[in-house]
Amino acid sequence: MKKTTLLLVFISAFLSTHAQTTKEEIFSDIKTTGGVYYAYPTPSNKQTAVPSGYESFYISHYGRHGSRWLINDKDFSGVMDVLKKAADNNALTEQGKSALERLKKIWIQAEGHNGDLTELGALQHRQISQRMFRNNPKVFEKNAVVTAKSTVVPRCILSMANFTNELVANNPKLQVSMESSDKYMKYLNHHTKESIDFRAADSFWQEEKRKFRAENMKSDRFIKNLFNNDEYIYKNINPERVIEAFYWIASDMQNLETDISFYDLFTKEELFNIYQAINYQTYVNDGPSPLSKGLVKNNSIPLVKNILEEAEDYIKNNKNGASLRFGHDGNITPLLALLNIEGMNKEEIKPGEVYKVWNTFQAAPMAANLQLIFYKNKKNDILVKFLHNENEVHIPVHTESFPYYKWSEVKPYLENIVGTH
Repeated sequence: MKKTTLLLVFISAFLSTHAQTTKEEIFSDIKTTGGVYYAYPTPSNKQTAVPSGYESFYISHYGRHGSRWLINDKDFSGVMDVLKKAADNNALTEQGKSALERLKKIWIQAEGHNGDLTELGALQHRQISQRMFRNNPKVFEKNAVVTAKSTVVPRCILSMANFTNELVANNPKLQVSMESSDKYMKYLNHHTKESIDFRAADSFWQEEKRKFRAENMKSDRFIKNLFNNDEYIYKNINPERVIEAFYWIASDMQNLETDISFYDLFTKEELFNIYQAINYQTYVNDGPSPLSKGLVKNNSIPLVKNILEEAEDYIKNNKNGASLRFGHDGNITPLLALLNIEGMNKEEIKPGEVYKVWNTFQAAPMAANLQLIFYKNKKNDILVKFLHNENEVHIPVHTESFPYYKWSEVKPYLENIVGTH
């Protein structure tokens, strides 16, 4: 027992040395500053060959919905109305006029699409499904059983439909069931009262967050680039609201089929600073921040229990197929932290240091997913590997053949996570 404990401590220490993210790395792809609006990055890493004699037979999956529109019409129309009013008062610069014209064009598409899945979001799930099928043909052969469940939100339901329809297109004999129901919200989208209270506006950590946001929402240059009248700005413009509104709009353009961009309105430094503030809030709200003392991570306990139950069903009944689950960034982010997925459970107390160890665009971009791929040989020895956004990742369990772990060791690891809470 002592050896096992020491080994886990060693592995945890090893994982904690995983390379830090730098400002230069974020600058190299400014779209990453979109955080939860970062469009799904197509994986480029090759999969490690499966150990001799083993074949995949089951996949357990949790996926975030694909790329979507901004949540509310006012996210577009609010700032557009501010610029329209300024135009009526001859208070816009040429850059401000250009920004307004672009807003008008995108508004024609955006109006009414409150949080809806975009065409790109549907495509992301079809492509993830294609790769899953291609990489694991034995899982989906003949009349394999595939169950798919989603939260009751339309973008999740449509993500599920695009994903499963692609599987059926590859093998029409699959036994596929799709459900979206309140019945499954208790593990697909679970939030305890304690974790909700922790996120509340009067929670103890909110004042530090407010100050950190204020430090990073530096808007003077941005505002003067749009508006030409200091008195008009003073009387009519809320600089922080305007720059943040444009930040969200600029971030979401990568999720649409459009050539319109708003990144020219920002400097890279401005985008990075705003992202830092938003990323810190996400880290505390949904991630592994030590401030929550496990409250947020523990929201995933019912989901881990479901993962264990369904895996045992497929193993004991000798079934092939997959359990597919579709939800939100606020669900997959704590799941990654609870399971100690590589790089996803790092703790940092200083707001300005968080981006170095944990980033929303890495944890939960659009269509983010966690996959457990199960393999067995003729002796019924079972291996499992973990894929985060389709990339092979470590967990703090010993293995001599990464990324493949013995299920006989992973199962008690997961049971211990569930059983100790």
